[in-house]
Amino acid sequence: MRRSHPILWLASLSCLVAADCWSPPDGPSLYENGSYATDVLVLAGNETWTNYPDNEGSSGNSTHTFKKRAEDFYLRILPLGASITRGVFSSDNNGYPKALREQLRFEGWKVNMVGSKQDGTMADNDNEGHPGAWVHQVNEKFRLSSNQKPNLVLVNAGTNDCENRQDPETTIKNMRTMIDEIFKTLPDTTVILSSLVKSGKDDGIKACAAAVSQGYRNLVYTTYRGYRISYANIHDAISLNQIGDGTHPTDEGYRLFASVWVAAINRIAKKIKPPPNVETVNDAEVTKTTKCQEIPGTARRVQTQRGSGHDDGNYVHDRVERGIIESGKIIKYTRTSAPGSPTDYMFFANIVKGDPNSPRSASLDDLVYAAIDESQELTWMYRRNLGAGGSFGPTVEFKTDLNCGVDDTYAFGDFNNNGLDDFFCIKPGAAVWASLNKATKDCALQIIGQSDRTQREVRMADIDGDGRVDFCLVSNDDVKCSRNGGKGDENFWQGFQTASGIRETVFNARNNLPSYRADFLYVGDNGNVDTYINQRGSGKGIVPDWRKAGVTHPGQAATGLRGNIKFGRIYGSGRLDYIYMKEEEEWFDMIVFENKGSGGTRRKGDGNFYCDMRGTGADDLVWIYYDGRVDEINTNIHSPPNWGHDTSITLTVPGPRMGIHFADWTGNGRCDVLVQNKATGALTLYENNYDAGAKALTFSNRGVVATTGCTEGWGVGIFDRGMRLADIDGDGRADPICIEISGRMTAWLNRQSSLLDAGQIKFAESWDRANIRFADVENSGRADIIWMNKYTGASTVFKNNGYQSGGAAGGSSFSWTNRGVLYSGVDRGECLHFANLGGLGRADLIEVDPATNAAYTNFNECNGSGGGDGAVSNPGLPSYSTNDPLILWDYAPVYAQDSNPPYPPLKNDDESDIAIENLRETRLFGFYQCDTETFSNIKNGWRDFNRLSLMDRLSSNIDWNSQGINEFFGQGDQKTLSDDKKRQIQNIFYYTSQMWTHWWTDWGPPNYIDSWQYLWIEVSCSLSDEKTAEDRLNLANWEHARGGYWLHEATHMDYFMNTPSSGSGPVVRDLLVDYSDGRGENKAYGIDNAKKLANYDRHFTPGEYTQQNSDNYRFYAMSRWVEPNSFERTYPYKPSVNPFAMPVFPPKVPDEG
Repeated sequence: MRRSHPILWLASLSCLVAADCWSPPDGPSLYENGSYATDVLVLAGNETWTNYPDNEGSSGNSTHTFKKRAEDFYLRILPLGASITRGVFSSDNNGYPKALREQLRFEGWKVNMVGSKQDGTMADNDNEGHPGAWVHQVNEKFRLSSNQKPNLVLVNAGTNDCENRQDPETTIKNMRTMIDEIFKTLPDTTVILSSLVKSGKDDGIKACAAAVSQGYRNLVYTTYRGYRISYANIHDAISLNQIGDGTHPTDEGYRLFASVWVAAINRIAKKIKPPPNVETVNDAEVTKTTKCQEIPGTARRVQTQRGSGHDDGNYVHDRVERGIIESGKIIKYTRTSAPGSPTDYMFFANIVKGDPNSPRSASLDDLVYAAIDESQELTWMYRRNLGAGGSFGPTVEFKTDLNCGVDDTYAFGDFNNNGLDDFFCIKPGAAVWASLNKATKDCALQIIGQSDRTQREVRMADIDGDGRVDFCLVSNDDVKCSRNGGKGDENFWQGFQTASGIRETVFNARNNLPSYRADFLYVGDNGNVDTYINQRGSGKGIVPDWRKAGVTHPGQAATGLRGNIKFGRIYGSGRLDYIYMKEEEEWFDMIVFENKGSGGTRRKGDGNFYCDMRGTGADDLVWIYYDGRVDEINTNIHSPPNWGHDTSITLTVPGPRMGIHFADWTGNGRCDVLVQNKATGALTLYENNYDAGAKALTFSNRGVVATTGCTEGWGVGIFDRGMRLADIDGDGRADPICIEISGRMTAWLNRQSSLLDAGQIKFAESWDRANIRFADVENSGRADIIWMNKYTGASTVFKNNGYQSGGAAGGSSFSWTNRGVLYSGVDRGECLHFANLGGLGRADLIEVDPATNAAYTNFNECNGSGGGDGAVSNPGLPSYSTNDPLILWDYAPVYAQDSNPPYPPLKNDDESDIAIENLRETRLFGFYQCDTETFSNIKNGWRDFNRLSLMDRLSSNIDWNSQGINEFFGQGDQKTLSDDKKRQIQNIFYYTSQMWTHWWTDWGPPNYIDSWQYLWIEVSCSLSDEKTAEDRLNLANWEHARGGYWLHEATHMDYFMNTPSSGSGPVVRDLLVDYSDGRGENKAYGIDNAKKLANYDRHFTPGEYTQQNSDNYRFYAMSRWVEPNSFERTYPYKPSVNPFAMPVFPPKVPDEG
């Protein structure tokens, strides 16, 4: 029964909304657990409340304004400030945190102190106290620990501003900026802002401290009224005899400060929310030191990337027929009984460098062939590829200096990664000899000896993409290879599955794309080609991923051509062109098909760069295209695998990626971008201009900032870098490190104004430099050397002991300690990255799937120290009381009489101001007698309701011919809705869309309630099946969504619907229906009853009763949501109702007596 009476007590969950009020419905429930939909409880009359009743039933006139409580969740406290936060001048360096923590635990709280610094003798000694820091600098330091997501931030800052004669107004303004930053970063946190400790110094500093303290008080009581904020007035509480050095409290002064903090916390305790789950924070451990030795096998493995980035797809072949190249014609020489075909002695290989300054990707292959005289002697010749659209120079003879005859076979390939192809002579029995090509413009080959490989058939091809040909043995259905693991002219052989293996299956090979990795090309009898692309793989070992590209080259009209098909880089694109050596009577014509194909060369994981771009103390993920374009940054929000996407980045630098470095060059805590000149080693700085307010990353080109003389450049593999940047001397600025092929390292120390040549910092260890990384493993402040096992990823750490002015071992200027394997093998080395994702200053191990860019991180953490959570006892803090008015925490002002609107200054998602007023000044106003879990349910339901009500073609421009209108408002083929009914239905949905889309959780009820202004509704959160609309996207379960429940209730609110006691405007109720089945009258709840009610209207007058029933609005709105968003992408016709099922009597409006 509907009834009206003054508010006296709410025994259930209640939330403030401007509303007309309804009692819970009579009759059976439509919900599975017997509860009813969200509904209004009582109507507020002209009562006046001056205080917020506490939870134990005190009356509206109670003057008790605070009820101390401790909740069953942790206070994750961040002490934020300068030297007082650090505990300076206290005898044990604990300052106030130890006494504060003890008192809070005594009052029943669980406590975990957080921060990036650890000071004092207490176990749980985390803090963010930075001696000497001004307010604006403390704001910067806040970012170091914001990732730990404290639910309580204690701010004491500004003393250094005053002692340095900063204008108080500037200090207050900077404090406001910092509080804005805190609430923007941690919207659910609670802030306690303290005044400044009195000064025992000169009058100017004393006056400044008083003025700043008053300004801070005004911020709390005026600027941030309505926020989760409280004021700790230490300035008025502390006496000068409790200040030891004129600035810092004594031990007793710090204990008093703890009392002041506790009082401020207790005043706002009812508004403190539980801390969010953060993967890198375990409140039960209490503290996590960042200084400990890394122990292999102890990392916590968490998925940190679901997959992102860009690749260039599979290889798709395209070609342009260039016809016969006349300069490539080969005259048939006299041949007697030489084995094989003349084409067996024709090759395309890079014998000489045309332009020594051209990039390796633009290399051209020369035409190489052998003439055989009557005595079966071989004369080797080449014609240099002149470029210019495919032309070759005159024939030049060269000697291989090998006893290699017609009974042998031959191959060309780059054995020593110098960019020139070497000559291989394969003797019967498959013994392989090699001559190295040492030429720049002229060809001269040098014998280096015989390998001991044996097998029937040999191929030389670069399988692993390191620029050195590997040794492969080909059978009908298998290709086994040995990896050329040498450096320079040296050689040694490894397997592809294990380092100790020799001939291990990989597949087959010949390079087809400019990725430096050999692809498998199977040439058919007519010259057609079936292609498999060689791509960087994952898992233990270094066997590639092979991606089938299908038949890429259609072949020729003739057959028997397999030996006549060659591949070579004729046009300098880096791609292998298809060459048909067509035999004529006296010569061979060179017919070329230029390769215009694309794809297959890039993987999604190739573009990952991890670096701290915003100065937060943790690394973000920046993804870079191969050519140096950057348009994607994933900010580290410490909620893996989620990343932030609200920060923009604008950057384009010269590529390729191997010459781009992310490192903090300037020492401001943010990573800059430096681009390396491959030839000279000069570094161009693109300085990071991050704007935290705008959340925008832009960069300024500062030109060349370092001329290192490092000419190592980079190799052909994406990790084969001859230069890396890392802070090896611990001054916060990245230093250039030059890595030679042998692994020997030299460096220049970035001393801000100039570079200090440190000479050799590490002697050669015979490491493959592609497996070398630099990262700070144990938070020493200096980057260590990490050498990865190429096959398993097990990583050996050489701890950086720092610069040794007198020299260290092996003639190095730095000392290193071999700590052994500290990172267990989790994947092949080329899939691993080392970055500070956890924000602890320690290198975490990231394993990245190159194909998808999904990633798992093995967090490098220390075990917690226990936090001193022993027996709880009363610390006996000094007594403290305050006369500060508690009005802010106890009731909200009458909106119309508020002298400081709007409050709080909330923002829309696009950062525009949210208007306080709307059509009816309606809003979700606060919570009363709601448990913590319920807050989230109500707020999320409120958000879903607004998204629902603001849908296109609902709040306006309804499609009156839609299926939902027919099914829920009774329109049919013979009878349609009248214009009056359409207007009423449209008005209902329009008014629901006007309800304010934000809520305030920080206010109690108003101190004055006049009729039709502030009214209570009761919202039940015990619905057994409440879900978001996104969770309701199958046609079988779409109707039960919490946004729909809210919309149902919104349609009940008379005042909200513009229908106060005058009765004008639409009226929406829960109508009573009777099916004469013995159940009597029941409310038209649920989708079945809504559809049956529509059947009744369709039979008589469309819209007559349906436009008065709340659930008809609810289900029509939900159907509008589901139709475009469901998995089926169709109108949600389920559950179906017999079109003849309907009430036997006209529906009734409930008794309103």
